[in-house]
Amino acid sequence: MENKVINILIVLVFSVIFVSCQSSKKEEVNGYFRHINEEVSKLIYQKEKIKELKAREQKKYESTGERKYQISSKYIELFYDFNDTEDKNDEFGLSQIPIVYELLILNNNEYDYITIACNFNLAHQFEHKSPKLSMQFLDEAIKLDEKSGKKYYLPHLYHLKGRLFFNDKKYTQAMIYFKRSLQSLSKTRPNLIYISSMHNNFALCYEKMRRMELAVKETTEASKILESAKDLNPNETAFLVSVKGNMGFYYYQMKNYAEAERLLVQEFTFYADKRDRYHELTVNLGNLFKLYNETNQNNKLKEVIDFGSSIEPQLQAISDKILMNEMIQSYYLKKDDPQSVKSLCRKLVLLHDKNEEKSYQKLTYISDILNSFIIRNIDQKNRHRIDDQKLSNSLMLMMVGGLVIIFGITIFIIRNNNKKEKELAMKEKIILIKNKTILEQDLKRQEEKITNLHLNLNLKIETEKTFLENIRKMKKSKNIDAEQIVTDLFLKINNLIQIDKKNYDLISESSMENKQFIQKLSAKFPSLTNNELKFCVYYKLELSSKEISILENITEGSTRVYKTKIKNKMNIGKEADLNTFLKSI
Repeated sequence: MENKVINILIVLVFSVIFVSCQSSKKEEVNGYFRHINEEVSKLIYQKEKIKELKAREQKKYESTGERKYQISSKYIELFYDFNDTEDKNDEFGLSQIPIVYELLILNNNEYDYITIACNFNLAHQFEHKSPKLSMQFLDEAIKLDEKSGKKYYLPHLYHLKGRLFFNDKKYTQAMIYFKRSLQSLSKTRPNLIYISSMHNNFALCYEKMRRMELAVKETTEASKILESAKDLNPNETAFLVSVKGNMGFYYYQMKNYAEAERLLVQEFTFYADKRDRYHELTVNLGNLFKLYNETNQNNKLKEVIDFGSSIEPQLQAISDKILMNEMIQSYYLKKDDPQSVKSLCRKLVLLHDKNEEKSYQKLTYISDILNSFIIRNIDQKNRHRIDDQKLSNSLMLMMVGGLVIIFGITIFIIRNNNKKEKELAMKEKIILIKNKTILEQDLKRQEEKITNLHLNLNLKIETEKTFLENIRKMKKSKNIDAEQIVTDLFLKINNLIQIDKKNYDLISESSMENKQFIQKLSAKFPSLTNNELKFCVYYKLELSSKEISILENITEGSTRVYKTKIKNKMNIGKEADLNTFLKSI
């Protein structure tokens, strides 16, 4: 008995040492990524040097084979486009998304720093394109950063969450997160622009809440912070000018027109000759237009319109073009020039149509990227699950081997060991070897089963796309061979039926494993219908809502409804993971 206790203690000690070493190594690698971030951040706007840094990390990976260098090399790619104010190859401003997803798959949630950085990047890119999705990425990053206690990105995560609430017109909640961001920032020289930005954000919130005195107070504080620093870089200088322009707009709303004009003209002078600042210039011209219109300074109003008309063809963003043309239209309405107003109306209709079309294209592009990532992520999870199972088997064999060695030494030390104990040890060894063989066979069978299922699903998707394309051609074309088209469609329908039959065979209840699982599940939860029992098999196989909808020819929303009903009947709570629960049965 004492020998068994000693053996267990030895195994526990080795386990604690192993876990401790793994945790320490991960923390060291996270620190390395943080160092890489600091290094590449100093090279922003120096694209060639950033590429040299990537090549250095890639060379380290090729010579050592360590994954951290492969990950750091891919991470550096996120900094490429800082040098370009407009990426000519990125129509929707989403060029980094594929890189981020590749990085997420490569990292596989192993290192917190990379997971947080990727989620922050996605949240930032989806801020205006899909705020709900942006908030999901952001909450995941904040949760992980707060848990780590390292504050890798925490101040900037709070800042972005405040912006999302601000965009949603929830100004009180926005100010809470701006304050958290400010409290998380250290009062060092590199952080001055961020500290100033938080006070400017407070002012923006107060302006929306119609508390202009507080807005001016916070904007004044933001200006003082930057003006106290020496040798402002171009970004800091531009931000200072923008802050003072905001203050000018607040003075305009407070009817202090002289001070408002002084600050807004100062902002206009700074931006007037900067082609990369046309968005800020458009907003500034709009504020000057309101000021001169309200104070009846018609000559200055005309100067604003003439200048706006001269730069309007050079504006790249459709939203800026719309703002500029609406301002010019307001001017001609005041001048009672119906011909010009009519012409601008037609132009604005075209711009709005173009903007809506581009928004639709963005949504389609985002959807395609997300779907591609989901499919790749499913495949990646399956591969990692197989690798983890192999690793578990190896560790189990190592532990068993260690136990056998310790047991052998113990037997050697004990002088009065009898024959029966030796036979028992031999039988245990044989059982372990048989269990290993059974596990390997089961693992291979599951791997082939899941692989065939994914291949069939992908084949079905492609067949359905071809099917729909033939229908579109038949609808558009007048001179068609109806009989040939019908024959082709019949063949494709037959193909879909055969694919569905293969899918059914792969996950059929007739397999011994699924039959036993359904019997246990039905006995434990008799209220489940046959259809719900079949869905439980899908969830146990970890099929996504999209894959289940393809198999059952229903919508993804219907699969989620089934999941909710099943969880309610099982009484396991909305927050519980159904897949994990089913695997435990």
